[in-house]
Order: sequence, then C-alpha cells, then structure tokens
Amino acid sequence: MRVVLCTLLAALLLATPAAAEDRLDRAADGLNASPLYVHPELQFLLPERDRQLIVQHLREANVPYDVKVVAMPSLQSDESGGEMDRMLWAIDDRLFKGARLLIGVDQRGNFQLLKLRLDRDFEVPFEIEYGPRGEDTPKTIVPRLRAVFQIAADSKQRGYSYQRDRPTEPLDPLPEDQPAYDDDESDDDAPPAWVVLLGAGIGGLATGVVLWGFSVAFRTMRGLSRA
Repeated sequence: MRVVLCTLLAALLLATPAAAEDRLDRAADGLNASPLYVHPELQFLLPERDRQLIVQHLREANVPYDVKVVAMPSLQSDESGGEMDRMLWAIDDRLFKGARLLIGVDQRGNFQLLKLRLDRDFEVPFEIEYGPRGEDTPKTIVPRLRAVFQIAADSKQRGYSYQRDRPTEPLDPLPEDQPAYDDDESDDDAPPAWVVLLGAGIGGLATGVVLWGFSVAFRTMRGLSRA
C-alpha cells in the first residue's frame, strides 16, 4: 500500500509542471484550428454566444492579415511567469510565422496586443484595451474586440510596427523556490544556548554579591550608630 501511495504522489508531482507547460501548446493548437481560443477556466467570461459573435465580427472586419484572440488566465508556473506579453510571445513561437495581430484577454477582461511582423502601425485607445473599471469590464469584451478588429482593418501600410521588445530578462523565481528569510537575526548569528545560560548565571551571581555587600555595609553602619 505504501508503494502505491508513493507512486501516485510522484506521478502528481511530475504532472503539475507538465500541465503548466502543455497549456500553451493546447492554446496554440486551438489557434491553429480557429482564430479564437478560450481556456476552459475562462469559459464563464466568454460564453458560447459571445465566442460566435467574436469570430463573426472578425470575419466581417476582413482584416488583411492574420488575427488571433486567446483568452488565458495568468499562471506563474509556465514559461510566461504570469506575464501576458511573455505568454503571447510563447504562443506565437508555436504558431506558423507570418504577419499577425495576437490579442490576449486575461481573467479581468483586459487586452494585450502583440503586433508581430506587421508592416503597419496603429494605436488602440486605452478605454478599448482596458475597458471601464469595475465589474463592467468583462461585459464589454465583445464590442471592444470588434473595435480592435475595425482599427486593425483600417490601418495603413507604413513599413514598420511599433511595440515593446520581447522580454528577455530572467523570470523571478516562484515563491516556493525562493529562500526563506527571517525578519530577525538568523539562527546562525545567535549565540549558543549554553552561552546564554552561563551569562544569565554570572549576571545573577554578580547581582547577589552586590546586594550582599550593601546588606553588610548597612548592618555595619547601623551598629556603629548605636555605639
């Protein structure tokens, strides 16, 4: 029985990192088959009817280059480190290479746009990219995406496309991989217990000697005053 439990535990520990990495592969596979991929955990954010409208609006916009929309929750344990732009770059690495607008939608309903190998530049207004504040943001995903599709379709060729460079700095380690630090002094700097006990004993003895000296002096002075 113990052998079976140990085997199951080892399988779970090995499967967790693999699942975190495989989710990007599944997203890329979904985008190869459709312009829209919604992670199972975000299906509540984009129900079936909304997904149909997004694909319909994209077709009606007739954007002259590839457009992909991926709705994914942030996850620190994969190669994106919980950063949307890293996730989009990692997904693009798994897709065919070509001029593409890759749009990420996070669990809050915010957008992240990645303009890849485009020879045209365009700006998406802040209120479209991030939407209204509060609970209304997820409810506006469909009309905001429609606006992005229209802006992309109307963009003119300019020979360049401006965006932030691909992140190359190393990711911060996960919390469980970081060394633990105490707010106080570390145990290595603290004196051994026997030193503390010895110091307390010596301090107590010295205090007793001083008090005994005061007592003797007091009795001596009292005896002299009576004489």
